Amino acid sequence: MITPQTITNSHILVDTDVFSYLMKEDTRGEFFKQFLHHKSAAISFVTVAELYFWAYKKSWGTSRITELENKIKMYVVLPYDYSLCQRWAGIKNDCEAKGFTIHQHDCWIAAAALKYDCALATNNYDHFCHVQNLTLISPGPTMFK
Repeated sequence: MITPQTITNSHILVDTDVFSYLMKEDTRGEFFKQFLHHKSAAISFVTVAELYFWAYKKSWGTSRITELENKIKMYVVLPYDYSLCQRWAGIKNDCEAKGFTIHQHDCWIAAAALKYDCALATNNYDHFCHVQNLTLISPGPTMFK
């Protein structure tokens, strides 16, 4: 069982789903709050894109998008670079070689977590559990389904 005491990473990368739970004060975010206490919280550039897509798709107005942007500013946004692209390719290759599918965006998020030495807070355990050396903060494969 994972606990806040077992996480040695000083940085936590927050997956898009967890960011959303925390932003909306959804009860599903409660599990993750204990892990973020006294840690540096980050999100991937992919999460920023996914959040804007959701806002546009749902036709959010200016004030709601401004609220989203203010929440994003509370996190370190991890950028891409060539070494992140190499990590992405390695993860994608490793997963496919083992017969597992990892979606493009999840692969970027996993690559960022590994490159920047972050534990990954996600409710999508099944999306990431096959990524080698990735520390997952997740209630597990059956929670919140």
